[in-house]
Amino acid sequence: MLKVLKNKLLKFIHRTSLWLQLALFITFICTLIAFTLIYKDYTATRTNTIHNHVDTTKRLLTLEVQNLEHYLQTLANYCILPCYDSQFTQLVNQNSLFLRKDRDYIKQQMYYYYYTRNDILDYQIYFLNQNLRVGRTSREQRITLHTMEASTLKDIKQACITSSYNHILLPSHTKDSFFTFYQALIRIKNQAPQALVEVKVNTKALQSLLNNHAQNGNIFLFYNEIGELIFSSTQGLSLTTSISKLLAETRLYKDSYTLVTLNNSDYLLTQATGTIYGITLISLTPIAYIDSQIGAIRKSIVMTGIFIWLCTTFFINLLIRFLIHPLKVLASKMELAGQGNFNLFIPHNGSKEIIELTDSFNSMVHHIDELIKRTYIAELSEKNAKLTALEAQLNPHFLYNTLQALSTEALMNDQIKLNTMITSLASTLRYSIKDSDLVILQKEIQYVQNYIYLQKIRMDDNLEVVMDIEESTLNFLIPKISIQTLVENSLLHGIHPGNTSIKILISVKQEKNQMIIKVKDNGRGISEEQLEKLYKEFEEQFIPGTGGGIGLPNLYVRLKLLYAEPANLTITSEVNNYTEITLTIPAIKEDVHV
Repeated sequence: MLKVLKNKLLKFIHRTSLWLQLALFITFICTLIAFTLIYKDYTATRTNTIHNHVDTTKRLLTLEVQNLEHYLQTLANYCILPCYDSQFTQLVNQNSLFLRKDRDYIKQQMYYYYYTRNDILDYQIYFLNQNLRVGRTSREQRITLHTMEASTLKDIKQACITSSYNHILLPSHTKDSFFTFYQALIRIKNQAPQALVEVKVNTKALQSLLNNHAQNGNIFLFYNEIGELIFSSTQGLSLTTSISKLLAETRLYKDSYTLVTLNNSDYLLTQATGTIYGITLISLTPIAYIDSQIGAIRKSIVMTGIFIWLCTTFFINLLIRFLIHPLKVLASKMELAGQGNFNLFIPHNGSKEIIELTDSFNSMVHHIDELIKRTYIAELSEKNAKLTALEAQLNPHFLYNTLQALSTEALMNDQIKLNTMITSLASTLRYSIKDSDLVILQKEIQYVQNYIYLQKIRMDDNLEVVMDIEESTLNFLIPKISIQTLVENSLLHGIHPGNTSIKILISVKQEKNQMIIKVKDNGRGISEEQLEKLYKEFEEQFIPGTGGGIGLPNLYVRLKLLYAEPANLTITSEVNNYTEITLTIPAIKEDVHV
């Protein structure tokens, strides 16, 4: 499996360019870094938000616990008001049945105590020695007396005895009250409870607590000192759910915060416990609410991260393209060199290593070009030496003088046509063996005219030549015997087998810094296969050991050797219609030396 993936990766690398590989790799790294930073930033923001929420809630709960304990202290002081009345205290400790006046006194005092506070719903005293309950409830408008069984208060009495302050806080089972407070009145002599004071408070204090917590799905819980649930702001918890049972279902979040699951939802648990009465307040905040609070921040973080990623990726791709561009230029120039074009130079661009590579390539191409030129100059010199030896053997001066003598003899015998023919032949011979490699256009045209005159004697009216020469170009230098070579090519290869006539158009004009020489005939034309073969012969002239060639290939080689500036020979043709050969060379006047 890994081998297959490796092979696919290698194929992809071989098919793609270097800049794309670098761009993909760096983009992948940037993407990985960006998403890592986004995730870390988001988690840090979420952790800080939770920390701030827990810290704020903790301080609020601590303050509320202190206020509640102070409130409970005032209730405890309220419940022991009868102890400050000696007569009332005597009645509490009395074992014999109350007389009518005793009951009236108790009712009168309790009436007075009831109206000293405005947060009391029920106020009752259970006289354990009398099995008597005296007090007023929210359903009654006056103080009443009722008999009762002291055994029904056994659990409450025991809870008060075991309490440090002889009181107990219990839940209220009515909607209009917050909780019920029981205070035991103890006989100092034997520390035995003689009466229980029951106070049921209204929801005024509760509303203040709920305003701080019962929002955004928060759950507020109130536990007494023994862990019993006194109040819950949700129906999801019953009054039988103790604090120990709730805490047993909690778990730590990142070893710092406590989570609990209720009704398939996670809540963040924050609690504060009083130092005096041991009451506990718990706030349960939905994790979903905290996540919604940081939702906008999360969106901002993600959008900022994506924007930075896009900008970074864009500029990195631009930088890679900029750095790789010199290599692309170098690769394209190397491809041209591989096709045989060594007249190349790459400017210095890019890094130090690329500049060194460019210098090495320029030096290599220059040396190859110099070697090619030296090789062809040597071959050309060898051919010139052979031609010189041949000329020496033929003694062209003797031949030229002989032709001049024949011309004079023909003129003396009134053979005008013969005289013209011999004179043209002598001029042609003299032109071919004298002068340098470059001649002015005017001399080349005269040479071509002599050549055409001799060909017309052979072909009679079957040869028609039209010349269109710009007069301003007559003093420009061109390769010797270049136009004649083009005309000769038309005569040799342009005449149809069944049609011996041909028309040739010669045009010369200047365009900017170039001379454009065209020779066009209406002959049989050249097929595409022959053109490809001919161009191939042109290129083969630059391969050492293939020979110099004759005709058009030889002229093509001469152009490349004579001119440092671009010079070219192109052929366009249509079978059975025409052939046009275009010679493009630098425009150089007679007084300029090459």
